[in-house]
Amino acid sequence: MRHTTFTCTLCLTGMYKKQEGFPLNLKLHGLCFLFLLLTVKGQDDHHIHQLHNDIIKNNNPRVRPVKNSSDAVTVSLQLNLLSMSDFDDVTQTVTANGFFFVTWKDEFLTWNDSEYGGVSEISPDYGMVWRPYITIRNVVDSVEPLGLDFGIIKVTANGIVTWLPGDTFKIFCLMDVTNFPLDEQMCTYITLDWGHSLDEIDLKPINNSIGLDLFNANSQWDIIDSSAQRVVLEYIGKSSSLINFNMTLKRKPSLVILTILLPVLMLGLVNVMVFLIPVDSGEKLSFAITVLLSFTVSLSFVTGLLPKNADSIPVFTIFIIGLFLTSSIYVFLTIWIVQVFYRDAAIRPVPSWMGRITRAWERCFCGTPAVGNQETVPQERMSKESWNPPSMTWMRVSRLADRVFFCFFLSLFIMTTVIGFLKIAHF
Repeated sequence: MRHTTFTCTLCLTGMYKKQEGFPLNLKLHGLCFLFLLLTVKGQDDHHIHQLHNDIIKNNNPRVRPVKNSSDAVTVSLQLNLLSMSDFDDVTQTVTANGFFFVTWKDEFLTWNDSEYGGVSEISPDYGMVWRPYITIRNVVDSVEPLGLDFGIIKVTANGIVTWLPGDTFKIFCLMDVTNFPLDEQMCTYITLDWGHSLDEIDLKPINNSIGLDLFNANSQWDIIDSSAQRVVLEYIGKSSSLINFNMTLKRKPSLVILTILLPVLMLGLVNVMVFLIPVDSGEKLSFAITVLLSFTVSLSFVTGLLPKNADSIPVFTIFIIGLFLTSSIYVFLTIWIVQVFYRDAAIRPVPSWMGRITRAWERCFCGTPAVGNQETVPQERMSKESWNPPSMTWMRVSRLADRVFFCFFLSLFIMTTVIGFLKIAHF
């Protein structure tokens, strides 16, 4: 100590002493400053080593850190998420990386920092300090306490212990896919202390939310809200405290809209166009069957993306099933229209009631009376006494059926599409 004081005095004296060799004086100042830093560092290491021998070495990590055994240890914690690596819609699991910020007071790990060179914080050995058995109850793989092998612990002079256990958390998340792909999901990290009652350990949240300051954004989901809630659970006559860390996830629908939604809508719209294809083109029935097979592939693809054991059925899936059923109806109607088109009126005449209906509906859909070759009849024979409308043919019935079915199913498609998306969008 005397040598250190003498050296410091010599350095300070040299700083104010005027010499001609300025570079030599500057080097002397640098050496003195480095020596002072090393001296202070050596004194801190000595005090920390002494503190470990006096406090940490004699500490029992298996005893709760209270001097009165009837007192409960209040453990405050906060969940901090770093990233969300996977969200599996099929298995209903969420995999995220993060760490817990845990703090409590250890009444056995206190000291007077003035007696140890002003050392107010140390990092003791991981296994020499009592820790709560923090566990996430709804993990998928195995339920184990956090930080069994690794963790960072800081202890202050007044006994405040800070612990930062980190891990990869894969939890089960019950999904509600009714509004897929514009759905929101609520996932909860149920945190508890393993093996202690409320009289021994009392868990409390530090903040009313999940820490997202270090969170890396996910490409498919956004965390739009989070909360932390303390719950007291009664089990076998004992009470224990839980903390539910809730986060609300909202799906980013752009990818689903481009890859699933728009193709399905285009298929539904194109499917209605089957009634505009002329029967004599020969492609009417094959077109209807092709679109039906396309809906089958789309339905199997969408159902493969959804949870297999979901308690709710997506409105979008019901919409695709509806399009699949109407596409099946289109096939049967197309077969009937083709059959009617090629039916011979000489062998099987059009019934009179069907002829009247056809003429009436032709006026509604065409706007003018459809009377066949009316323009070839001389004008002087257009009187009621001399002129009769031409006979009804099956071709006219077939073409009218095409037009009626096109208008009806196009209106039905537009109406169901608007209602379905209003339902998905929470209107």
